[in-house]
Amino acid sequence: MAVTRVLVLGVLQKQPMHGYEVRRELESWNAEQWANITYGSIYFSLSKMAEEQLVEVVSTDERGNRPARTVYAITASGREEFDRLLRELWWNYRPAVDPFRVALSFMDCLPRHELVAALRHRAGGLHSLLDAFPFAIEGKLRDPKTPRHLSEVLRLVAAHVETQLNWVEDAIGKVERAEIP
Repeated sequence: MAVTRVLVLGVLQKQPMHGYEVRRELESWNAEQWANITYGSIYFSLSKMAEEQLVEVVSTDERGNRPARTVYAITASGREEFDRLLRELWWNYRPAVDPFRVALSFMDCLPRHELVAALRHRAGGLHSLLDAFPFAIEGKLRDPKTPRHLSEVLRLVAAHVETQLNWVEDAIGKVERAEIP
C-alpha cells in the first residue's frame, strides 16, 4: 500500500486530478511494470486517503451518462505523508518479493526435463524484455511529458532482468549437468 500511496500522492502534487488522470499519468510511466501497482488500487487508495484526509475532494464532474469523476487534491497532511513515505522508501531496504523465488524453493519437485524447459522459457521471456528496454527508455526520453528521471527506473529494472537472465542461463547448465537440484 505504501508504494501506491507514494505514487498517487506524488502525482497529485502536480495538480488536482481525478482517478483516471492519475491512472493515465502512471501508465505513461509504465508503473505497472516496475511498481507492482494495479490500477484498481488507485481508486481504492484515493478513497481511503480521502477518509484519512490526506487528499480532499475538490469537485465532482458529471458529463452525460458517464459516471461522475471525483477530482482530488493533496492536503498538507498528504504532503507530510508523501514526504515520510518517500524517505522511508529511500532509506529502508526492503527486498522485493518475487514469486519466482518461491518456485525455486521447489525446483526439485519438477522432472529435470520440465525444469530445463521452464528455465529456457523464462530465459526467452527475459531476453524479450531486455530487447524491449532500449526502445522503452528511448520512448520515455522523447516524450516531453515524462519526467526525465523515469528512464533511470527502467534502467534499474533492466539491470535486474539482466541479472536474473544471467542466473537462469547458468542454472540451465547446472540442471543439465545434474549439479542441481
